[in-house]
Amino acid sequence: MNAFLLAALALVDAAFAGFRAYTGRDGRIRKSRRALLAARRGLAVGAPALLLSTSLAVTLLVTDADRGARYAQLDAAAHRMLLCYAPYAVIVALSLGCYLWGPFRAGTLAVVVGLGPLTLVRPLVVLAGAVAAAWGSLPAASVAAVAAVGVLLVEPVVHRRWYGEPV
Repeated sequence: MNAFLLAALALVDAAFAGFRAYTGRDGRIRKSRRALLAARRGLAVGAPALLLSTSLAVTLLVTDADRGARYAQLDAAAHRMLLCYAPYAVIVALSLGCYLWGPFRAGTLAVVVGLGPLTLVRPLVVLAGAVAAAWGSLPAASVAAVAAVGVLLVEPVVHRRWYGEPV
């Protein structure tokens, strides 16, 4: 269950990373179609990154002599990651809800106080989750490192591929 929750968080984060790469590039007020396209682009980059870390975890699991112990180790690492990521995800979701469905002033406050600073600390939260997952297990550390790098690369790749400034 922990692995599925982490995968869901990674895919949602990838969609938001695509959206963040696009935000501010277009002066139109109504840009929901383009925002959805940006989110799909984030998913297109994030899904293969998720597949890479999943493949590593499955390989470690299948090639181990004691699969039960390895599974317990990886599941415990996933649980430690979730303990780091879940509070952050809840705060982001509340800020995003306020931004999308609150009155104009509340939405502005949500961006200034919530979403803006949360975007800045996101790499630290990802790193904290990877370190927590890696605690005491080299195989879990390798999966956590691949997952963290994959999550953190989605936005720069989307930005560079689709929204980079001309040289």
